[in-house]
Amino acid sequence: MKVALRQAVALAACSACLLFPLTAGASGQVLNKKGLYELRTLTGQFQPGYNDGTSTTGRLYSPTSLLQLRDGSILISDSDNHRLRLLKDDALTSYSGLVLDFDEQGFPIGAYSDGTHDTAFYSNPAGITQDAAGNIYVADSSNHSIRKLTPDGQVITLAGNGLPGNQDGKKENARFFYPSDVAVDGKGNVYVADTLNHAIKKIDSNGNVTTLTKNALRVVELYPGVVEDSGDFKDGPLSEALFNEPTGLAIDDKGNLYVSDTGNQRIRYIDFASGTVSTVAGGGSYEATSLYVEGEYVDGAAADARFSSPTGLSIARDGSLLVADRNNHAIRLIADGQVHTIAGQGAEYGREDGILKAASLNEPTDVIELQDGSLVIADSSNNKIRIVQRYAAPQHEEDGNIHVIIEGELLATDVAPQLKHGRTYVPLRALADQLGYKVSYDRSNGQVSLVINSELSYTFSENGAAAVKTTSAGVETLTETSLMYQNRLLVPVRFITEQLQYDVQWDAEFKHVVIRTPMFKE
Repeated sequence: MKVALRQAVALAACSACLLFPLTAGASGQVLNKKGLYELRTLTGQFQPGYNDGTSTTGRLYSPTSLLQLRDGSILISDSDNHRLRLLKDDALTSYSGLVLDFDEQGFPIGAYSDGTHDTAFYSNPAGITQDAAGNIYVADSSNHSIRKLTPDGQVITLAGNGLPGNQDGKKENARFFYPSDVAVDGKGNVYVADTLNHAIKKIDSNGNVTTLTKNALRVVELYPGVVEDSGDFKDGPLSEALFNEPTGLAIDDKGNLYVSDTGNQRIRYIDFASGTVSTVAGGGSYEATSLYVEGEYVDGAAADARFSSPTGLSIARDGSLLVADRNNHAIRLIADGQVHTIAGQGAEYGREDGILKAASLNEPTDVIELQDGSLVIADSSNNKIRIVQRYAAPQHEEDGNIHVIIEGELLATDVAPQLKHGRTYVPLRALADQLGYKVSYDRSNGQVSLVINSELSYTFSENGAAAVKTTSAGVETLTETSLMYQNRLLVPVRFITEQLQYDVQWDAEFKHVVIRTPMFKE
């Protein structure tokens, strides 16, 4: 969280698919296989707004957190619309919350009120989670409260009273300052990332709120004569540990807590059995005049890896940790002491769908693994929900042959692709037809040309001679050759498609050659 956001929060307070391989061992197989997966838009538009509708017409405004419900639907904290939204069966609908009014710029205004799902008000709801009984908990950030949605449709305040502060106590006597996330354990304890109090708090089953960590006392002189309180950093005993704007929480199967320590650019771990806090990944140190550790982007060993405002956390089914690395515009994975980038370009923002090595994100704030193994991302500043899934393979007969898939469609050919010398060959004419290019045949010399445009063509010979590339600059003899099979001229599919700047991947499990354009822009 930057200074501008801190000031904005203070001002407001004063005025009121499947098969995704998540395991990443030392060999980094996630990175090796990432080309077979795609980043797509599930719902939302680049321009923010609010309307229910289909997944393609619905609009969101700074979606912040995600939760998959038991029926498979996805609950979204639509933060700047001050609502909870539901994505189910290709429809985006309102789940809970109303807007009080709109300001002079037309932006929605939140409010604070309990009631039913249909009558309650929120103000910038953020982190959401669910307990074993089906209760949903919400970090209602700008209301400085923790809300609870019961299975019978009621919204109540679990702790807090709508006013900012830093106070332990019971229910409405407790005070928070911009809580950003919640997590619940098997005993019904709710943990809170109390962001602008730089603290981790606990709400027990009786509604008692206690602060588990030490209050930060660091003061930073931003400019001569201008000072501001800040968070701090310290590992060790839980009661002495220091945090700086923690924003994300995740509970593991031991009941211990991972924390996105955003201002410290670290992922921390609270071991309740030993009563200690340690750093899992990330690092860096403070400049004398800085509120935060400077963010960086580095993959690799956890101690050497670097983050930039890590936010949402979730634990995958294999126990690895997923991180929405907000200001690096990336989804990171921590496993086996290593940090890998799964999606996003790493410190480069964008909004393109497509293959993972080209698709991009803009300030993702949460990531979860669905029941089918796909990853869903709250792409906050793109106002979208995105999904990482395996490429879409069309249905076809499993005949043991190699199959070529181009932009999700099976290459139509009457001659099966052939594997020769470790390379896949396909009929040139069938490949050209599917890619939308022309083929010319010179009977006098048995040469077949793939014509890309008036300035570029590739010529192959029926006798297997070296191919020739012709451009406006001249003629170049290549090392590539063709072969004849069942009266068809076959060419190496990877060579042709990569020359045309397609992405080409080999899926050994299904014997698929997967060909896709690198990027799909709006």
